Amino acid sequence: MARLVICFLFLVGCVYGRHEKYEGHQLYKVTGPSKEFEHLESHLDFLSTSAASKTGQLEILLRLSPDERKQWLNYFTSKDMHYLLVADNLAEILREEDSQISEQKSRTKSDNSSMSWDQYYGYQEINDYLDSLAEKYPDLVTVINAGLSYEGKQIKYVRISTTRFEVLYKPVIFIDAAVHAREWVTPPVALYLIHKLVVDVTDKDLVENIDWIILPMANPDGYDYSMKEDRMWRKTRSKAHKGSEECPGVDGNRNFDHYFGTREGSLDPCSIIYEGPTPFSEPEIRIIRDAILTHLDRIRLYISAHSFGSMFLYAWGNNGTLPSNGLMLQVAGVQMAEAIDKLKLPSAKSYIVGNAAQTLYYTTGTSRDWTRAVGIPFTYTLELPGYTYNFLVPPQYVKQIVTETYAGLAAGARFILSMYG
Repeated sequence: MARLVICFLFLVGCVYGRHEKYEGHQLYKVTGPSKEFEHLESHLDFLSTSAASKTGQLEILLRLSPDERKQWLNYFTSKDMHYLLVADNLAEILREEDSQISEQKSRTKSDNSSMSWDQYYGYQEINDYLDSLAEKYPDLVTVINAGLSYEGKQIKYVRISTTRFEVLYKPVIFIDAAVHAREWVTPPVALYLIHKLVVDVTDKDLVENIDWIILPMANPDGYDYSMKEDRMWRKTRSKAHKGSEECPGVDGNRNFDHYFGTREGSLDPCSIIYEGPTPFSEPEIRIIRDAILTHLDRIRLYISAHSFGSMFLYAWGNNGTLPSNGLMLQVAGVQMAEAIDKLKLPSAKSYIVGNAAQTLYYTTGTSRDWTRAVGIPFTYTLELPGYTYNFLVPPQYVKQIVTETYAGLAAGARFILSMYG
C-alpha cells in the first residue's frame, strides 16, 4: 500500500512539476498597431495574432510571467495599447489539458494501424502509423525515411500516388505540420488528410489525379519535449549555435533562406523567433527543403499547418508586396476558407485570407515565402482555429478541426486540378 501511495505521489508530482515554471503566468489579449507588435514579437511570447476590428490594428494573445507583468503592462499603457486579462494562471490551464488528454486516452483503444481523431499521439506512434499504412497499401503509400532530427529521431513523410510518382504531368501537393512544437493540433490535420486519401477515400479524383507529399511531424525533438517537459516549447532542440547552452533551439519557420538575417529581432538565440546561425541550419528544415527541391518542377501547392488564428496567409511576408500571381493566391485561399467555413462551429470565427505582412506584420525566413520564391505558385501558412482554447485545443475538438480542414484542403486540391490537371 505504501508503495502505491509513493507511486501515486510521484506521478502527481511529475504532472504538477512539469508545469511549475508557468505558475502565475497570465495570458493577455493586447490590441495595438501592427508595427508595434512587429517590434515586440522577439521580446514576448505571442500565442496568436489576428486582425482587430480597427484598420491597422492587431489583437495579440500573449503570455506574461510574474516578473514581466509590471514592465509590459506599463509599456502597453504608455503606448495606449488596450490589454485584457484572459487567464490568471497558465499552469492551471496546462494541468487541465493534461487531465483532459489522460481522460480521453483512457476511453480510446488504438493500435499502430489506426488513428483516433479525439486524442494526441507521440511522434513514435505517428511514425509507426505511417509505416503501417505503407505495409497495408503498398501500391499507394510510400514512406520516405527522410533523415534524422538533431537529437536523432527519424523523420518520415509519405508519398501518396496511384502511379508511384512516375507520371510527370501530375501536379504535386506538399503539406507539412508540427514545425512549431507546441502546436499539437497540426499533426492530426496532416494525418487525417492521409487517412482520407488512403483509408476512407471519398474523393477519388484527388487521389488519382494528384501526387501528394505529406509530412505530419516536422519537428519531433521539439514536439516530444513539448509533450514531456515544457508544454509551451515552440522551437527545435538544436545546440549547434552560439548561446545554445542557455537558449537551445531555432524557430523552424524562420530558418528558410528568404531574407534570412535581415531582421534584428530574429538574431537573438534567446528569442522565440530565433532564425538560427545560418539558413537551413536545422536538419528538420533541410528535410523539408530537400523534399521540395526534389519535386520542385511538379509541386503546385504548398501548405504549412500552424495553430492558431483561422487564416490562410500568402507571400510576401517580408515586405507586404504581392507575388505576380497575388490575385490567384487570394482566389484559391478564399475557396479553401469558404469550404472550411461551411463546416465550422457556430462559435468559430470565419477564416481570413490575405498577404501575411498586410494581414499581420513583417516576417522573414518563412517556408511560405521561400517556397514561393523557388517557384511553387501557390504557397500558404495555414493557421488553424483555436476557438476559446487558443492552441491548447482539447482533444474532443480534434475531429471537428481535422474534418473542416480537410474540406478546405480538398477545395485547394480541386483548384490546383482546375489550373494544372
